Amino acid sequence: MSKNVLITAGGTVEAIDRVRSITNTGTGKLGSLIADSLAGNEEVEKIFYVHAENSYIPETDKAISVTVGGTGELEAEIRRLCTEEKIDAVVHSMAVSDYRVRSVLRLDDVQGLDREEITEKFDGDNLLKKYNKLPSSLENPIILLEQTPKILPMFRRLLPEAMIIGFKLLDNVTHGELINTAYKLLIANECDYVLANDYVSVKSGCHEGVLIDRQKHEKRCIGKEEIAEIIAGVIINGGAL
Repeated sequence: MSKNVLITAGGTVEAIDRVRSITNTGTGKLGSLIADSLAGNEEVEKIFYVHAENSYIPETDKAISVTVGGTGELEAEIRRLCTEEKIDAVVHSMAVSDYRVRSVLRLDDVQGLDREEITEKFDGDNLLKKYNKLPSSLENPIILLEQTPKILPMFRRLLPEAMIIGFKLLDNVTHGELINTAYKLLIANECDYVLANDYVSVKSGCHEGVLIDRQKHEKRCIGKEEIAEIIAGVIINGGAL
């Protein structure tokens, strides 16, 4: 039976103004390799590849490219695809920003104000209401951030029967902390698998990942190519690690 897979990849880009933005180090390289690994299997019919503008793109013709900017666009595209298309598995490898820009003020505008007054000031005197592009002459701007909506929990609500693979990235932690944190994410978001990885290994150029399942079994993978092959394998074959 043919399978359709939804992959998110790259890093979201949250606008400050119309020409400036906040982003992260996500490149989409691993997501593109997963797509290409899946494409080699005849059971995979379509791969919906939702990605940032500058992310890596899969080579396979099975990949249907969907470009998004910020978390709001990502959420809208996921809802559309999960509603309009048959999705059998999800690989949510995108580095989604935890925060987006709410408003901008000058430092001098908030001197001497308490927390409630500062919040009111940000909402009332937001410079983004005045400028499409903040002036380069603006001294000491303060950016107020707000949390973005969480994307991973959406998938189980939208796709109750699909296989869902989440990702968890930490930085310079013990193996035990990495696995325990990833497993908590898996349970909280009703994932089938989570790929746990540490930024230390990502940055070193030798990306090491540990794929865990609902029984907390572990499968260690060395290098992005092997990680991609292992994830493609569980989507095609399922089962415990």
